[in-house]
Parts: sequence; C-alpha cells; structure tokens
Amino acid sequence: MTKSAKAPLAAWIACAGALVGLALVAYGIDAAQRADATLLAKFIARDGTFGALAEPIAHLGDPLPLLLMLAGACAIALWRGRPLDATAAVAVVAGANLTTQLLKVALAHPRFQSVLGHDQLGPVAFPSGHATAAASIAIAFLFVVPHEWRPAVAAIGACFVAAVGCSVMVLAWHFPSDVLGGILVASGWGFAVLAARRIAEGGSGRRARAAGRPAALRQ
Repeated sequence: MTKSAKAPLAAWIACAGALVGLALVAYGIDAAQRADATLLAKFIARDGTFGALAEPIAHLGDPLPLLLMLAGACAIALWRGRPLDATAAVAVVAGANLTTQLLKVALAHPRFQSVLGHDQLGPVAFPSGHATAAASIAIAFLFVVPHEWRPAVAAIGACFVAAVGCSVMVLAWHFPSDVLGGILVASGWGFAVLAARRIAEGGSGRRARAAGRPAALRQ
C-alpha cells in the first residue's frame, strides 16, 4: 500500500464508524431521538413560501438531475483526456447511492415523535437519499476538475449539499440525522475511491520505473 493511500483509507474507516455510531444513536437513544425531532421541527416550513422554495432545491437530488450532473462531470473528465477520473466519479455516485438505498431498507424503522405532530416521517428514511445524491455529485466533481479549481468547486459543492439537506428538512422528508447519514455515506465512498486511485497510481508508477531500469542500464 502506498503512503498516499493511508490517509483516505483512515478517513473511510472514520466515516464508516461515524455512520454506525450515528445509526445507533438515532435509533437507540430516546434523548437523541427527541433532540433530532426538535431540531427538525424548527426547520419544517409552516407556510407555503419556504416550502415552495425548498421543493425544487430538494428535487435536485432526484435520479434524473443526478444523472445529468454526473454526465456533466464525466464530460469534463473525458474532455481533459482523463477517463479514470470519469470512472472515479461514476464509482462514487453509484456506490454511495446504492449503499444508501440498501441501508434505507435494512434500517427501516418508525420513529414517532410527538413534537412533530402531523408531520411524522415514514420508516424508510435513514440515510437521506437526497443528501447522499447531493454529496456524492459534489465529491464526483472534485475528481474531474483541475487541481487549481478544487477549492472553488468544493465550496460550491458544500453550499449545494447544505441547500439540499436543509430543503429536505424544511419539507419534513428527513430528520437531521438522516441528512448527516447521507453525507457520511457519500464521504466514505469518496475517500474509498480516492484510496483506490492512489493505490492504482502507485502500482502503475512502480511498474513504469521497473520497465525503465533495463533501458537505463543499457545506455
């Protein structure tokens, strides 16, 4: 394993551990569930204005917009002549969103909270699919843009994730813990793919150096 892969692998392990811990807290501790619901109640739109604004933003995490944004990310990578970057972007988005859908089914559980009144959430909610979609596409673009663009792209991506995450809470689609869970899933996949890229690049570099040694010895 290359040294450059150790940091993203450690971050992937941290994300996985945080996700497990978050699920245990969100489902197993009554005080945490009440705090989760109380925070959600502060976000929920009580008039039509905020709801009308939040709905189109939240739907940017739907499958069709996600696929269109992913196509744009892949187009950037291919235009730059970097097909492996496009593969990494697809791997992050596909892996993260598939993982979230499987977890939503596996962890489906009712979380009735009186503070929410009539705004109770359905049992299939953790992690948030829309938050996962937003975070995964934000990470995907970091794989495909030039290095000097990454700080700006990261800032735009963070704003996009925050906007989608807040919107799904305004619409009472998800608890805050669901949104955080979706971000952790996407982040974990981002770090895992980054580690895989660095391991592959390290192996390619070693093979190239090994192939170059005989030619250098003949000179």
